[in-house]
Amino acid sequence: MNYNTLSKEELLKELGTLKSEREILVKENDHLQDFVENGTLGLHWVNGEGIIIWANKADYQPLGYTREEYIGQQIAKFHKDEDTINDILKRLTNNERLTNYKARLKHKNGSIRHVLINSSVKWHEGQFDHTRCFTRDVTAMVENGTSLQHMMI
Repeated sequence: MNYNTLSKEELLKELGTLKSEREILVKENDHLQDFVENGTLGLHWVNGEGIIIWANKADYQPLGYTREEYIGQQIAKFHKDEDTINDILKRLTNNERLTNYKARLKHKNGSIRHVLINSSVKWHEGQFDHTRCFTRDVTAMVENGTSLQHMMI
């Protein structure tokens, strides 16, 4: 739209429309941010150096950590098995998508949490930007001897 050719009234009407559209976008963004930050599924991003650069509450709180204790740390610090996290990072670096990858995470109190991980990498101009990791805690099922086979989608 060429704003130079509009009358004052047309400009005011267009400004009102743009303000309404902006309010809708801000509201939708707030809803999406709340959904991601406060959802029940653990979400986190890890950069190419293995450092957690973002996580929601459902990712760090079940491990007994605060946001400040978790973000900025090496993801390997929270994995029980070094071979597992090395394999995860290697696969992701090779652009492999992970689905229901079994792992064990360390709780701050020393206990172990059993999880299933779904993850892929966001690439930017051919460079590893960050992971998109979804973590489901299945500890209760593992401890009760429940098969995870029905969760394998």
